[in-house]
Amino acid sequence: MAQTFKRGDPSFSGALAGIELGILSYHIFEIKDLIPADVWEKEMAMHELELEEESQQAICQTMAEIRQG
Repeated sequence: MAQTFKRGDPSFSGALAGIELGILSYHIFEIKDLIPADVWEKEMAMHELELEEESQQAICQTMAEIRQG
């Protein structure tokens, strides 16, 4: 979805085929520090436990790469 928001539909089969929107997107793990701790605990803590730290870092790195380029 992040690629579609930024560069348009990468499969060239949808309504956004070839239409670059340039919309930046972020994964929830990237903005964790902006979310109140009690809200994070209630809404995301269990989901966070499902992924190892390396996987979370890989997600954040991929998202950063999509935004850069």
